Amino acid sequence: MKFAKKRNLIIISFAVAAALFIVIWSAIDYMGHRFYPLEYLSEIKDNSAKYSLEPAQVSAIVYEESKFDPDVVSSQDAIGLMQILPDTANLLAKELGIERLLRDDLFIPSVNVKFGTYYFRQLLDRYNGDVDLALAAYNAGFGAVDRAEKQIDNLPKETQEFVRRTRETERVYITLYSDELEINRDDFNKQHLNFIELTAVVLKKIPSKN
Repeated sequence: MKFAKKRNLIIISFAVAAALFIVIWSAIDYMGHRFYPLEYLSEIKDNSAKYSLEPAQVSAIVYEESKFDPDVVSSQDAIGLMQILPDTANLLAKELGIERLLRDDLFIPSVNVKFGTYYFRQLLDRYNGDVDLALAAYNAGFGAVDRAEKQIDNLPKETQEFVRRTRETERVYITLYSDELEINRDDFNKQHLNFIELTAVVLKKIPSKN
């Protein structure tokens, strides 16, 4: 009789723990999707495929550059989702077969993502597929990366932090949107965040009362 009661208590304890885990996981998953939205999916996927990029990586760049706000303009006049400088866009326009590009065109998500992904592909090729260097160049310019002798540690802290954040955010998007971004199983297993890692990332996004 005592054994049966102990067994039932163990079963109930496991059931409660499992239910609590499900509730916590659901809450973290909900907050994760809220803090890390995924918009303009077709533009991201189509251009990622066209330029042989990882859609989760592009999503991370968009998030870190603009939080998916197509109307944002930086103090340096970088525009839109992927924060494209008009001067850079004008240099790339002919390569993309665009004869006339207006500044306001960069506010159009399809145009902005096209330029951003094309430019990032160029940077990856320039640095032989080194993602960290390409991200650093996307943030600070390839001239700065070259002057730093292609050493991330030699670049400004702001750029180092951009690279770190973007790499982490890529893993967040792999974890939260594996189906939408069509992440293959091997890549998911290698790069996704586990429950504790995702929880830590999400909790950092909750505004402090102080």
